[in-house]
Amino acid sequence: MKLDNRIILILVATISVYAIFLFVSDFNIITEKISNFKIHYLPLILLLVTVSWIPLIFRWHFLLKNCEIQIPFTKSILVYLSGSALQITPGQIGELIKAQILKTSFGIPRTKTASVVLVEKIYDLIGAIIASIIGMIILELEIYLIIFAILILFLIFFFFYYKPAFEFFLRQIIKTKFFSKYTENISESYEIIKKITTPQIAIRSIFLSITYWFVVSIAVYCTLLAFDIDILSYLKVLSIFTTSTILGAITFIPGGIGVTEGSIAGLFTLEGIHMSTALVLGVMIRIVTLWYNVSIGFIALKFSGFSFKKDFPKE
Repeated sequence: MKLDNRIILILVATISVYAIFLFVSDFNIITEKISNFKIHYLPLILLLVTVSWIPLIFRWHFLLKNCEIQIPFTKSILVYLSGSALQITPGQIGELIKAQILKTSFGIPRTKTASVVLVEKIYDLIGAIIASIIGMIILELEIYLIIFAILILFLIFFFFYYKPAFEFFLRQIIKTKFFSKYTENISESYEIIKKITTPQIAIRSIFLSITYWFVVSIAVYCTLLAFDIDILSYLKVLSIFTTSTILGAITFIPGGIGVTEGSIAGLFTLEGIHMSTALVLGVMIRIVTLWYNVSIGFIALKFSGFSFKKDFPKE
């Protein structure tokens, strides 16, 4: 099945999931909340989401430079934003489209740039976990939650820096037809990843990742304020949003659809927000933090000259 057809299926599935959310909710509460949404918050929310991309764009360009891949910064921005179009794929693996665009536009082998995309995703995950841990510690949440998050962080670094473990992980990946085109040479991939995971580069990249999560969480907090909900602190919202995003990502469901929204709603409910209101919040938060990104991604994809029919992985 072609990738563009899969995207249509994902969109249909998303609409179905959101329809189910509405069906199991109190329609009167949903109508009331939507009608009371303070629209003047929307430009601020979208501005914050847009600003949150800045550290990620700098991180992307920084990682490329450390792999001795030199492209104009404006083109680098366009390639990065183009990848956002496929954030709705399972585990966001569709962002490997950036590797294909770099090959088409600059003749850079996909096997070289795919490793950069993989490391990006790992830095995203590390940043989300650290941001979540910071929120948990400040809010003095249950110690076992903090310990569990730290253990996950330790496992990630273990697979990152212990070569036999990393090569085992990579072998599992290249067994799939999709990934085999990007990681043909395990040793080459490992050497590229080594270049962009040195302690100095990792610290800088993780700092930029954490900055993203803190800024985008301000947008999420403002979304709550737009619905006249101010019973949660910013740090609690940060912890809930990052945790829910991680849960959605690890399920490998396209875009974490349903799982992330459900997790946000469930955690908001535990904080005293009515379930129907929490579901509206979950969907709205995803519209501004996921679907807005995807929309901008498709616009960037159009300007990049990329064509699913002509350019998407074929050898």
